Amino acid sequence: MFVIVFAGIAFAILAMFVILMLMFIDVVFKSPHASVNRLDSSYAESAAPVGFTGSVVHPYEAGKEVIAVAGSSISRPLPQVAYSKTGFTLNSRLLLSRHTRHLRVLAFLMTVGGAGALFVRSQLVPKAYGDRGPYRAAALEQIASQPSRLSSDSDCLTCHSKVQEERAESPHKAVLCMHCHGNGHEHIAAAIKAAGTPGQVIPPAGEWDGSFHTKMDLFITQDRATCLSCHTSVVGMPSSFRSIDVAKHLEEQGAENVKDRNVCFECHTGHSPGI
Repeated sequence: MFVIVFAGIAFAILAMFVILMLMFIDVVFKSPHASVNRLDSSYAESAAPVGFTGSVVHPYEAGKEVIAVAGSSISRPLPQVAYSKTGFTLNSRLLLSRHTRHLRVLAFLMTVGGAGALFVRSQLVPKAYGDRGPYRAAALEQIASQPSRLSSDSDCLTCHSKVQEERAESPHKAVLCMHCHGNGHEHIAAAIKAAGTPGQVIPPAGEWDGSFHTKMDLFITQDRATCLSCHTSVVGMPSSFRSIDVAKHLEEQGAENVKDRNVCFECHTGHSPGI
């Protein structure tokens, strides 16, 4: 959608520019023959009104205009028009007249708009963009220099060796600790500090607040919602994956309270579900 809108705007600007150039060429390089009428009409408008008699008027005689006014003849030279050998000349008088004001305004707006667009682009596009293709190569170094926000299982299992033994032969050995317990940044940092500082308090894990977008650092998820987020049978799930029809499964297993948060843990454990 963005590409279509951008292409439409670019096409409209290009069409406007072409129209402007055609109008500009038509005005600036008008044929001298077309300019004579305009010059003559403006010349006639500037002259004082005269009264004509029944005498015959010869408009042009030997390069002069002859007008019969009250029985007498008045002659004055005609306006001179420069003719080029090619038949076209720069009509600066018409270009700067009020009749072409709209072209000058449009040219000004397009110039200011183009300059503004180039300035905005120079501020928004990073300097390193395009050095090695259509991306900013320096972004890779900046991202690599940032601290990792993901906790590795090796950090957790350094202290929780019993959990490692429980998960050794479990289908959940591929599930990361952070998937069910959060990142645990504060918990790990405190544990590392406690290794060299006896008496250092390590914040314990709290009870999960039930939100998959929680901001909690470390929590315990003995909650059916955690289990069913992966094991609820849905359309398109591979047949080899262990999925269940929740109501049917709980009824078959004889669960005491099917709506209890810990109902899954009546038969299973998180680290080794015993399937």
